[in-house]
Amino acid sequence: MLNILVIHGYLQTAATLRYNILPLERELSRIANLHYVDGPPMQDLSWRDSRPWWVIKSGESWLDPDNTTNRWDETVRWWSEHLSENEYDGIIGLSQGSAMTALLLSMLNNADNVPEFEPKKSQPIKFAILCSGFVSQHHPHRNIYDIPLHIPTLHTFDNRDMRVSAHRTIELSSLFGSKAVRKSHNEGHAVPVRDAWPKVFSEFIAGAVEESRMRQTDSA
Repeated sequence: MLNILVIHGYLQTAATLRYNILPLERELSRIANLHYVDGPPMQDLSWRDSRPWWVIKSGESWLDPDNTTNRWDETVRWWSEHLSENEYDGIIGLSQGSAMTALLLSMLNNADNVPEFEPKKSQPIKFAILCSGFVSQHHPHRNIYDIPLHIPTLHTFDNRDMRVSAHRTIELSSLFGSKAVRKSHNEGHAVPVRDAWPKVFSEFIAGAVEESRMRQTDSA
């Protein structure tokens, strides 16, 4: 069975994301275990259960009530510890979770760019699915992007998404080179799970895993 890391968005938790993608979980249950993770807890209780991976700076106070701490440093330490204990074959992310996916792949590709990121296990990542993703403009991220171009990725977007525009998702996908596949849907700011979408994801994952197997065979 594959082990797939699932990364939630900005105002989400592992539980809320899991509830929203249960049809996908059922489709993948024959080939994979989905591991939904929560980011480190926020110190400011006004965030309630939400656990953003970094805080978006804005004039709107609800976006930045925890500005006395460096959230990104906490997140880097959390990932370093988590990936020292767990190994994953693939990643699924939504919104900020997709942006985090791109950063995490970059960090794993070149850990020297991120002080305090020292995972003890290697990660056999074979694919990534990034839904409603975007390129982060957060200052500490500017020198992190170093995405491995051999990993197949699937990028989904809705042209009517009011939170993350399709343009921003396509911009992120362009960083992944020729292995990036782009698909549109009509489910809004979400991991699409209606109709044939779970099957689309399942077939993409199967193809990426087979490609990884062939690559390993050729290099043996």
